[in-house]
Amino acid sequence: MTFLQPNTLPELAQCLGEMSAPDCHLIAGCTDFLAKRNNTAWDARLLISLVNLPELQDIHLDNNVLSIGAACTHSQVEEHLLVRQYFPALAAACGNVGSKQVRNRGTVGGSVGNASPAGDIYPVLLVLGAQGVVLNSKESVRRLPMEELVSPQGKLTLAEDEAITAFELPLPGPDNCNAFVKLGEQAHVTIAKITLAVSLTLREGKTEQVRLALGAVARRAFLARSAAALEGQPLSRDLLPAFFAALSAEIEASIPNRPSMPYKRQAVKGLADDLLAALMDQAQAK
Repeated sequence: MTFLQPNTLPELAQCLGEMSAPDCHLIAGCTDFLAKRNNTAWDARLLISLVNLPELQDIHLDNNVLSIGAACTHSQVEEHLLVRQYFPALAAACGNVGSKQVRNRGTVGGSVGNASPAGDIYPVLLVLGAQGVVLNSKESVRRLPMEELVSPQGKLTLAEDEAITAFELPLPGPDNCNAFVKLGEQAHVTIAKITLAVSLTLREGKTEQVRLALGAVARRAFLARSAAALEGQPLSRDLLPAFFAALSAEIEASIPNRPSMPYKRQAVKGLADDLLAALMDQAQAK
């Protein structure tokens, strides 16, 4: 096995030229990487560590775009003042990942790169209109919307010689509200059973530009048609019956033959109520 630890982005690009799936891996926090190999014999041809790249651990604002390095830990993102100010949904999602130990080690890039259907970070980045910044072995950089970064089959769409280096989030307007809620027993560090993330604009007391993501249902989180139940409405608990009905129908249509469908279809009601409550709290604070 070969172990490489680049110190600069050009060095990382050079290392990426050595990648050949499936026995080559990028590693940072290793919370998913090691868990998948627990109590099993494994080998790897190549491991590339990202822990010595300061660019991948930086959070900064530039031209109204917040850049979050892919090797930033969940705790780092959760506690960052700009994230809390503009993206409370992302702060909430990072604060709900696993245990404190996992949040201190695991990275946002690793969470998205793992492409788990139950991942907490991807649905939030999806509704916030984020882009993934991708570097390849020739030092070329491209930007992909989150919808293109993970395929509908739940697979990362990058080439073998590419790596996510950052996520870029355009700052929302002053009337934006965004929130994240999750159904899962955090006390037992279980994975999410359902997640909801939303971003919307409140103008003259009514909702506009609603983007809603439903996670831990299909092979990847997706922008839900149920957002229409919130569009153009005053933000209040009166929305719950129609919102729940829309979510329930969408879950049933998405996974009609899955044994967990009846449970998820009903359980989403409490989650919808929590999401509305979080949005109303934000609206009142503005």
